[in-house]
Amino acid sequence: MNPEPDDDELVRAVRHGDHEAFGALFARHVGVARRVARRLGPPGDVDDVVAEVFAGVLTQISAGRGPTASFRAYLLTGVRHEARRRAVLRRRCEPFADLERWPADPGPSDVDDRLLEAYASLPPRWRRTLWQLEVEGRRPRELAAELGLSPNAVSALGYRARAALRTAYLERSRAA
Repeated sequence: MNPEPDDDELVRAVRHGDHEAFGALFARHVGVARRVARRLGPPGDVDDVVAEVFAGVLTQISAGRGPTASFRAYLLTGVRHEARRRAVLRRRCEPFADLERWPADPGPSDVDDRLLEAYASLPPRWRRTLWQLEVEGRRPRELAAELGLSPNAVSALGYRARAALRTAYLERSRAA
């Protein structure tokens, strides 16, 4: 009788292109991943969080990165990070029920012009970074390769760009 392969053996098999081995890892750990996701976020996000993390882990392992030991710990760390990321996004966007209080077409305003001017005054790299992070909703690790930076450097660049945008906007507001 063949003993069941452990997680490390399955990860090694996935690195060599055996996607059925990843199916075994999925079957083995999906229950605990769902329980952790359920504890950290709303019930409607559980399946999305788990699917997103498993897809990311498969991508990492297939690319020769990702866990080399402790697959479960690596996976659950990903679940915690994804649940936290979604919680932050939920706080940024606060839905409201009374749509009637907002005009259908507010039209352009001075604030918009000042903001556009402030944005245009930033260096192109900062504008691109802000656009990708804030408008497109990309993560620093997704943008890192395009910019030739580490994910931490992309985060720092985004921080500096936001600060510069605030400063430029406030300068234009004071001048108006």
